[in-house]
Amino acid sequence: MKINKFLYGAVFFMGLLTACDNDRDILLEEALEKAGNNRTELEQVLAHYAGDSIKLEAAKFLIRNLPGHYSYADTSELIPYYDAVDSLLVVMGDSTDKWVVRDSLVSLNRKFADLHARRVQDVKIVTASFLMQNIDSAFVQWRDGPWARHLDFEQFCEYLLPYKAEELQPIDDWRTRLRRFHPDHLDELAYCDLYRNSALQAAITLNSNLWYYMHPGITEENIMKPVYRWHTRLRIPVGTCSEYTSAAVSIFRSQGIPVAMDFTPQWAFRSLGHSWNVLLAEDGKRIPFSGVTSNPGQPHKLGERMPKVFRRTYSMNPELKLLLQREKYVPEVFREPFLKDVTEEYMQCGNICLEVSKEFNRRYAYLMVFNDREWVPVDFAQVSNRQVFFDKVGMNTVYLVACYDGEGILLPLSAPFLFSYGGQLRPIVADTLHKTNLVLYRKYPVLPHVQEIIMRIDSGEFQASCDVNFKKHVLIHRVTDCSATGKEIMVPDTLGRYRYWRYFQPKSGSYCNIADIRFYERGANRPIFGKIIGTDGHWDGNPDGTKEKVFDGDLLTFFDAPLSFGAWVGMDFGRPVELERIIYTGRGDGNSIDIGDIYELFYWDSQGWVSLGRKNATNIRLTYRNVPGGGLYLLRDLTKGKNERIFTYENGRQVWW
Repeated sequence: MKINKFLYGAVFFMGLLTACDNDRDILLEEALEKAGNNRTELEQVLAHYAGDSIKLEAAKFLIRNLPGHYSYADTSELIPYYDAVDSLLVVMGDSTDKWVVRDSLVSLNRKFADLHARRVQDVKIVTASFLMQNIDSAFVQWRDGPWARHLDFEQFCEYLLPYKAEELQPIDDWRTRLRRFHPDHLDELAYCDLYRNSALQAAITLNSNLWYYMHPGITEENIMKPVYRWHTRLRIPVGTCSEYTSAAVSIFRSQGIPVAMDFTPQWAFRSLGHSWNVLLAEDGKRIPFSGVTSNPGQPHKLGERMPKVFRRTYSMNPELKLLLQREKYVPEVFREPFLKDVTEEYMQCGNICLEVSKEFNRRYAYLMVFNDREWVPVDFAQVSNRQVFFDKVGMNTVYLVACYDGEGILLPLSAPFLFSYGGQLRPIVADTLHKTNLVLYRKYPVLPHVQEIIMRIDSGEFQASCDVNFKKHVLIHRVTDCSATGKEIMVPDTLGRYRYWRYFQPKSGSYCNIADIRFYERGANRPIFGKIIGTDGHWDGNPDGTKEKVFDGDLLTFFDAPLSFGAWVGMDFGRPVELERIIYTGRGDGNSIDIGDIYELFYWDSQGWVSLGRKNATNIRLTYRNVPGGGLYLLRDLTKGKNERIFTYENGRQVWW
């Protein structure tokens, strides 16, 4: 069966070569010409495999796609930096908290801020011996290894054959070196008939090893210059999802496990993008996972909307190649042409077709989403007959179509629009003739990590007493609304005067988490203060979580009591007082309206954001009157913070996009 498979593959691909030989020969000759003085090295590879049609085609695949791949011209320039990272890791040791190490690495990087090693195209430097060794090793993994026999030739070329998994990766013996990096228990799979040839089980085993030994710390942003020396890189305890998944591709391929790297340039609902790995399993399924952090088959970012998904490839995307040749300015995400659109592997997609004006004179347009600060591209398309067509697009997302001038200035071509489920396109256009009022409680949507902690305010009670121990007290309000916004309690004028006022939490697992309380005496516009009273101490894991944090005016600090339930916090005003209202905010993310901060509201017109004015927040809500209705809005906090998200206003509430 094994021999027949490869004979069939040879016949099939020789036929395929005959059908498109002219195009492929052109690409091959282009690569040989770009090699310059290195052409003889590449021709030596072709001559070496002249008698083996399948390996010859594999060699041609690598050479055709060499242009555009880069390495450092002189890695010795980087050695002082790599050595400095090594020394720091040795000094700090494995017992040092990884986030302390992170801070030290950030400081170290400042010393190498001027380090800029020269890059060179691989086609000009790769040697015949290296390519041949790589090809032969990859074929052994494919033909004789246990976890790649299910790949066809095209899959083999993309998932195992490439001599590198990422740009600027050193041209070295990584297959041999990384094969020894924690392969614990992989050989034991041979004793199980079900797992002997299971790429899935091999991936789970290897990734579990990586997690156990590397203990990854995920950061959202790059904190340091990339490290490509393997024995240094694999010891760094923190990194982005992209850094871990890039390393995982090489580690997995060194074992002959077919893995690639997928990414979305930008989430559809919040800031940043994301990268992860994908396994081509023995049953043909593409199974996503996070290299070093979560295994194939485990839930991965469920429910997170993505506008587009791309796979990093070794082969060049001809459409991207054309884009780079034609356009003076290309956004960064599309400057490397080694991407493949795989959006339809992850979600139900739709197609978007829009007309552009007669005045539009550019060849390409971009599909944009908002990243909390600005519109960023997630797809590109050629403009033909005044139409632009984007295919395989994620739905239930707000998009904008735009282009760039030669200097990289964004030029909108459409109004923002909602591409809803079912493929319906709904323009979002502010109506300046029909005004409305907006009442705003937040500047950013409530994400899962916030929803989990805001529930700790459920069942909390506001009480008043003339007894410091609250043996006798009156119940003013019990919390039933756990939405992540500030709340206002209006105290009945019949309640009377009390010296002691508090927040009490009887619910188990709450730890009396609350971020902010403000007491207002009747007839006063400012909060009044007394002596802070309540449960002393804090939860052991949060030494800053004392009761005093409830009255520091900071929504990001909170009381984290030492008791799971029964803790409380309040004020002794030194005299009986009559309160008019109580304003409070539960533990959250600091993105609800913060009293004292200055905000500015914008709406999008045909060319950009238009200000609707600044307001100083005097309550837990902002009211903007006579606002153009039906538009796309953005609320910015000019005092602090960076999380700000576009929204529409529907049925009296903010709807986030």
